[in-house]
Amino acid sequence: MSYRFDLRDASLTEALHRIAAADVARIRRHLADPALEADAVHDLRKSVKKLRALLRLVRHGMPDVQPAENVILRDAARLLSGRRDAAVRLATYDRLIGADPAPALLALRAHLVAEAAMPAAAPPDLHSLFDALAQRIEGWRLAGSDRRILAEGLADTRARARSAMRDARENPQDEVLHDWRKRAKDHWYQARLFTPVWPEVMRPIVAEADRLGEALGDHHDLGVLSSHISALPEDVARSEARDMITARARDAQMAIEATAFPLGARLFAGDPEEMADLWLKWWKVWRAQVA
Repeated sequence: MSYRFDLRDASLTEALHRIAAADVARIRRHLADPALEADAVHDLRKSVKKLRALLRLVRHGMPDVQPAENVILRDAARLLSGRRDAAVRLATYDRLIGADPAPALLALRAHLVAEAAMPAAAPPDLHSLFDALAQRIEGWRLAGSDRRILAEGLADTRARARSAMRDARENPQDEVLHDWRKRAKDHWYQARLFTPVWPEVMRPIVAEADRLGEALGDHHDLGVLSSHISALPEDVARSEARDMITARARDAQMAIEATAFPLGARLFAGDPEEMADLWLKWWKVWRAQVA
């Protein structure tokens, strides 16, 4: 896998170029397909998220470049977000309700199936954006020591994840938990980068961070489904169907929260700067193998 540090990289700048170029190449291959099916969109958006997490990790080494590149990637992902929403709503409904034969639910599911089957809008033309990004990557340069850049980036990510978790605990609304998910995903991606540093230690961290991100993603999908159905007209979503789905979705979300908060507390335990320093001590020992 290319999304990880490698002892063959002579420097953090070289690692940045290699990892970013690999994901941009993957994105460009998807964009070359005129159909751009839902699965390809999902994979493309994952590559964008990986790039953004990488840029957040090295932000202190390229303060004049990283913010603008991050905004470009964010806007590109938003342009693609609607191309799989209907399919996700249908899959979320099926996980939540199953094969319930109630007439009101059957009619509602038929509507969701029809939405998912509608031809997707033509994909936005992002070729030039990622072509230009591929060229700019070659010119990215990091200022400062590799150790300092990584330490500050890791500490920032953990601090933001901890802060977002506290906000979600105090105000467990859908969008607040979704913001926590974004920061948890950053931690997951960055832990993946460090996997070769100490695989036996990092793999469980990566697995648990992935589990947290997936759980919070399910929480978000349930909220999106509930909001979507609440906005449908009565002849499509009858009140009994709407009330049933709202109640079941909230029960499912509460079950997710009951496991997500303890998991997050374990993942993000420890002072951000001290934990970053620990990871960098492992990184230093790992890099010493080159000599």
